[in-house]
Amino acid sequence: MKLRALSLAENRYDALLKPYREHADSIMLGMNVFLLVVCFGLAPLRETWAAVALIGVPTLVLAALLAWQAAGSLLTRLYMACAFMAFTGLIIHQSGGDIEGHFAAFGLIGVLLYYRDWRTIVAATLFIYLHHLVLGFAQTRGVAVYVFDTELFWSTLAIHVAYFLPFVAMMGYLSIWLRREAYEAQHVIELAGQIMHGDLMKTPDVGAHSLRMPLIAAVVSMRDRLLDLMRVLPVPAVIVRMDTQAVVAVNHSWEAQCAPIPSGQTSFGSCPVWPDPANWHELLAGMYGRGERILDKVEVTMVRRDGTPALCELSLILLEDAVPVMAIVTAEDITRRRQAELEMQRLAYRDMLTDLPNRASLQHKLETALRQHAENDVPFAVLMMDLDGFKPINDTLGHDAGDEALRIIGQRIRHINRGTDFAARLVGDEFVVLLPGCGSAEESAVVARRFLKAIATPIGLEVAGEVVGVGASAGVAHSQHGAMTVDQILKQADSALYRAKNAGRGTVVLHDPALPGAAPEPYRCAAIGEV
Repeated sequence: MKLRALSLAENRYDALLKPYREHADSIMLGMNVFLLVVCFGLAPLRETWAAVALIGVPTLVLAALLAWQAAGSLLTRLYMACAFMAFTGLIIHQSGGDIEGHFAAFGLIGVLLYYRDWRTIVAATLFIYLHHLVLGFAQTRGVAVYVFDTELFWSTLAIHVAYFLPFVAMMGYLSIWLRREAYEAQHVIELAGQIMHGDLMKTPDVGAHSLRMPLIAAVVSMRDRLLDLMRVLPVPAVIVRMDTQAVVAVNHSWEAQCAPIPSGQTSFGSCPVWPDPANWHELLAGMYGRGERILDKVEVTMVRRDGTPALCELSLILLEDAVPVMAIVTAEDITRRRQAELEMQRLAYRDMLTDLPNRASLQHKLETALRQHAENDVPFAVLMMDLDGFKPINDTLGHDAGDEALRIIGQRIRHINRGTDFAARLVGDEFVVLLPGCGSAEESAVVARRFLKAIATPIGLEVAGEVVGVGASAGVAHSQHGAMTVDQILKQADSALYRAKNAGRGTVVLHDPALPGAAPEPYRCAAIGEV
């Protein structure tokens, strides 16, 4: 039972050490060839040609067959160990028994170094003892086999067994530890190769006994720590093997947020995380085309776990030192952040009450219009409107009613607005409309009357339950009047509006450079800042 238990204990090493032992079989076969050559070289000394032909040649032939058909098997190892000893015995015979002890020790050392298997040590020892027992006894009966160089057979055999057994025990002990180290080294190589080839998702086949080996424990710990680092990353992350595009590992954030990667998925680019399989390949093509190894926060559309699209910042780094090349990909969902940025931008450039562009946005548009006029002679006009009869609404019906009236007027301005016009709320009940491409001041006056007509339509206020009438007056300035700055064009429009208010409700007045005080002069609208 103990022998069976020992054999079963060895089985766990055999599978992993088989490649190593297959290589050892080929080396031992080469050693057998070398020893046969030595035997042929010694044959003329004592005319031992027949022994070499009957023992050496068949031993080598059978060794070659086993190495070819059953390399790495226990049977082949045991035979190779015995074959090594057979050649040892043959050389002892050819030397007349003079080198028996030393050469037998040499044979055991060779078996130990090549196989690192205590079973081969036992087999080799039993074989050489059996050889000495049978052939040595035959020598005492007059057979010229030359095992011992003395006639005292039993005492000589006992002496050889006595001094040789401790050596055999030492060889067996060393073989166990050398085998353990070989197993550990082979296991480390296999685990390291598994990690290098990206098989991180595969659970390593490591038993409790192997984890007690320092090197194996260190490699497994390194692998687990790599995966742990991946798992705790706050953003979704995935490792991709670039030669096959296979997914090597994903972290918890990826599994929780991104579309799942099907088991056995052969290509990361065809995963459901991409709306279009071409997206991933286009990113790689762009990166390779620029000769880079890093993509840093590229905005791409990906698919969430619930199937909805998400705007993500994707980063990628190639680990080119690894073979095969790996890529670490992170994808941060910035949909909400971008929506918040857009909302902040909207609030920065929109009037919160009417949802029209505000003063800052108007400033930017006027600067653009002035630049295009100066560079390409593109005409434009500025229409400034001030509500008539709005103050009584605030005074009699309250500010809520006034706010509702302003919102409705803002909607009407947006509705009457042409596609290229830009309407903004300047301040209070004043509105400005930029008319790009307006060829003349007279044409802008026609547009201004259309706005005033829309504003003058009675307004039904839900807050107050009243229908009120609000009018507007307008002043128009045109680029042909020579304004060079935003302040100047607004000054011209404000001057025309002032005259329109004095002329009566619902009036449109064009800026007239010939009127006193109408020339462009320093003017600063403190409420308008730079964009």
